[in-house]
Amino acid sequence: MAGEWQHMSFADAIDIISGGTPKTTVPDYWNGDIPWLSVADFNNGYRWVSSAEKHITELGLYESATALLDRGDIIISARGTVGVLAQLARPMAFNQSCYGIRGKAGIAENDFLYYALRQAVTHMKQMAHGGVFDTITRDTFKILRVYLPPLPEQRAIAHILGTLDDKIELNRRMSETLERMAQALFKSWFVDFDPVVVNALRAGNPLPEKFAKRAAHYRENPDALGLPDPILRLFPARFVDSELGEIPEGWEVAIMGNQFRIVMGQSPPGSTYNESRKGSPFYQGRVDFSYRFPQQRVFCTAPTRFAQDGDTLVSVRAPVGSVNMAVERCAIGRGVAAVRYLTGSRSYTYYFVRSLKKIFENFEAEGTVFGAINKDGFNSIKCVVPPIRLVERFDALCKPLDDKIERNERESRTLAALRDTLLPRLISGQLRVKDAERFLKERGL
Repeated sequence: MAGEWQHMSFADAIDIISGGTPKTTVPDYWNGDIPWLSVADFNNGYRWVSSAEKHITELGLYESATALLDRGDIIISARGTVGVLAQLARPMAFNQSCYGIRGKAGIAENDFLYYALRQAVTHMKQMAHGGVFDTITRDTFKILRVYLPPLPEQRAIAHILGTLDDKIELNRRMSETLERMAQALFKSWFVDFDPVVVNALRAGNPLPEKFAKRAAHYRENPDALGLPDPILRLFPARFVDSELGEIPEGWEVAIMGNQFRIVMGQSPPGSTYNESRKGSPFYQGRVDFSYRFPQQRVFCTAPTRFAQDGDTLVSVRAPVGSVNMAVERCAIGRGVAAVRYLTGSRSYTYYFVRSLKKIFENFEAEGTVFGAINKDGFNSIKCVVPPIRLVERFDALCKPLDDKIERNERESRTLAALRDTLLPRLISGQLRVKDAERFLKERGL
């Protein structure tokens, strides 16, 4: 290693900032404009965090133990799910289960520290060999050590690794946009019944009161829906009463068990492996779910229940209703169900299951302390059944979007593997910047 690199404890290279929680009994402290982070907000594998579920007010910030981190500062979870890292895309406060990390001026750059800490935490977990690793304290940063190159080389290393993370982030944003487009189309066709409203207006047919606002919108903007006539003609021009309220004429009400193939997972009797990659990919529950597709973590040698490529995966216990999609034939444990529309539709199944969020929340609230839904519960969910030709047309429109999301995810996982290969070598000085730049250039990056 180059002699100009310094070897020191992280504690000598960083400022450590503690978080806190404003009193929940004081309403004036909450629902303000300042995002307030907990580990759930950034436990997703992405480098940057830009939003939080909860917000606090300036009064809550100044009258509690929490602190405001700057853009680019690092946050690390210290208890519970330990060692999760992110960088802040905007100023944010945070709770006491995390530490804020900021490089000391003239010694360490935040961007470099983010990757150095990732490598240090990975190494620490490997050294634990699956044992207890449930807390990070301030003293932990005195034990963990880091090799610090000169600041220009820190920036160069962070730039190389950041280039890969930036592409992963771009893919994620693109995929989220594509998914929102498909979700909007599903909601318009199969929840709000916009094409039926437009057809009813054109035919002069009466509309139920609950569609009054949408009818007013389309009277003022007759071309707002933007569907060509061949697709509009696939929808009826009036509504009829049903046990689920007004639905399009000719559509039906049924239960999921009659419309979907539902496979409930089951824990296999065989062994599971984390690294040997023997047997079938095995997903046990929400912990295995990523943004759109599950993360491959475990294999099992004696699988009993399977999901097929393209099936929608649903967490069925603690909590109910998290949704992913299988990209290969895989074994599923008792925390997962696989769902597929009887026609084989991939996209319609996925967006239909996502539309059941409130129903799943009811199962969560009414279940045991852990919350669960069984096959009878799934089968009994009532749903509106559109004509198969509409399901097929929806799938035809959304298939290119979902295919692109899948390609983005596969590319991002390849990029993440490349980043994780380069990371320890760059952080240790084993691979120098010029060699890494040439390595990426040869791969078109």
